[in-house]
Amino acid sequence: MRVPPRAIRRLVIDPLFIPVAVGGAVLGVLVTLLGLLSAPVDRRLRLSRVAALVGAYLAAEAVVIVSGFGLWLARPLLRARWEKVNLRLLRGVLRFVVTAAGRLVAFRLTVREPPAGTVDCAGRPVLVASRHAGVGDSFALVHLLLDRYQRTPRVVLLASLQLDPAIDILLGRLDACFLRTEGADPTAPARVHDLATRLTSRDALVIFPEGANFTARRRRRVIRGLRLRGQSSRAAVAENLAHVLPPRPAGVLAALDARTVGGTAVVAHTGLDLLVTPGLVWQALPLTAPMELRWWWFPADELPPTGTERADWLTMNWAVVDAWIDSRRSPNPLPTSSDS
Repeated sequence: MRVPPRAIRRLVIDPLFIPVAVGGAVLGVLVTLLGLLSAPVDRRLRLSRVAALVGAYLAAEAVVIVSGFGLWLARPLLRARWEKVNLRLLRGVLRFVVTAAGRLVAFRLTVREPPAGTVDCAGRPVLVASRHAGVGDSFALVHLLLDRYQRTPRVVLLASLQLDPAIDILLGRLDACFLRTEGADPTAPARVHDLATRLTSRDALVIFPEGANFTARRRRRVIRGLRLRGQSSRAAVAENLAHVLPPRPAGVLAALDARTVGGTAVVAHTGLDLLVTPGLVWQALPLTAPMELRWWWFPADELPPTGTERADWLTMNWAVVDAWIDSRRSPNPLPTSSDS
């Protein structure tokens, strides 16, 4: 999808989005109240939960657009504090959205960290290579980096997400790297490398090596595409990965080549990854299991020295991620319709 130029997004799309977001938020409140009347039929109040959460998100979008415009007007006065105030706005908005998700749909996040004393990255930026799957997983990850680890997220993500005004405004002001879809951006490695060279001590460069949100259909399409292009070895690797897409190493290698990060965190998670259609989301509400997240730490000086070896290292760790996800899967992860 072609994204309109920045001037069009700021001068046309964002102003038009404000009344849409406000109207949607108000409609969300009305539908929430209407949904309460369906309690005898739907004891889980799914209509009210969904409407309230969508309304909360749209309200947050409107706040970001208006606040972002106000900060832009005040930029000459903010000077060195420009990034700090935008970071504060991002932290507040994510905290609001995650809290709303917790109260409305019972979203919870549990984190399993490496053993105490094994992570030494004080005063150094870090690289975060994360699995990408499910509704809102990237929001939860960025919230975790901001709120728990006090890291400034520098995110590599798809350019199509610039159509979301809040993402476009806030992550754009935090030096996000927006890339064209499905690995079709030949400038991607150079841009990621350039971003990595500018990292400071409290930064976290966030990359999703799969390049897209995991679904079973996308996995099959990736495998078929690899075979059609004659990449039989990569296709074989992909077939052995049941829960993740084969990682594309170019972005990770470009970031590591900058030699600025103190280490790499490889992130796995499960809990939201099965919610890939509106029907499955509806069936699962309210959520009964938390989003479980685990990460492994690899100091920079312990990584392989060459690009080929690093690509193999990433693929090997993606197999570890896949195995961990498989170990966390319950026999019946989603409630059945009879539970309504």
